[in-house]
Amino acid sequence: MSYADDGVGTPVLLVHGWAGHGGFFQDLSKRLSRTNRVLTLTLRGHPGSDQGQAPCTIETLADDIIHFIETLDLKGVVALGWSMGAMALWAAAPKLGGRLAGLIVEDMAPRIVNDEAWAYGIAGNYARADVEATLSDIRSDWPTHVARFAPRMFARNANADQIAWAAAEMSKADPEAMASFWESMASQDFRGALARITQPMLVIGGAESQVYPDRATEFVAHTAPKGERVVIPGAGHVPHLEAPDAFFNHVEAFVRAQRRPEIKSGGVGP
Repeated sequence: MSYADDGVGTPVLLVHGWAGHGGFFQDLSKRLSRTNRVLTLTLRGHPGSDQGQAPCTIETLADDIIHFIETLDLKGVVALGWSMGAMALWAAAPKLGGRLAGLIVEDMAPRIVNDEAWAYGIAGNYARADVEATLSDIRSDWPTHVARFAPRMFARNANADQIAWAAAEMSKADPEAMASFWESMASQDFRGALARITQPMLVIGGAESQVYPDRATEFVAHTAPKGERVVIPGAGHVPHLEAPDAFFNHVEAFVRAQRRPEIKSGGVGP
């Protein structure tokens, strides 16, 4: 698993979403690393990191994150998970204990499929019966699937260059690995687990998200014992790219609030 390590101070871990890579956080990492130690992962099976032998599941990603934090002996970590990255962090949180000082969730639902008891998964009433069609689509024609999916990640009338860049980067991912991760995501249900995550949790939603309804991030923030939520106007599923200034300001303030003066994280100095 490749990663970047920049700056000194409070360790901030950035975990990207499905079919992305650490480069999606390039600008955010640069800004945060002025006052923090920023560790930006590229998860296994995604462009820039090997897939390895373990299955491509949320549970494997959680184990990877735990191993990473423990191996670097990081303490007082504030971890940000965008989309699927948030699921991996929710799965890892119980085993990280005091090493984890806070969580930031970027536009993610605790369950992506909808049913009669849950209507806040993927927009359009995406249901369990739709998962097989998605997997078939991913495996049969990955570039076309990405071309349809990438525009939905952003708010309507978003910057065309941003959409094209995201689509080009996501197209580099291995479709079989992405199908496996999607299948694993579709099997997850963190609605109950959220109530047992005691660390402060900042939930950031995009007001114009085409992927999840507003009530998804509202549920996460209300269920987490120390949850709070902000909604960024004009942003979709990728507010860190669509509204970088507003997103950075919310993240930086949250990180500052969780800072532990006694923690010396190390990191790369100027």
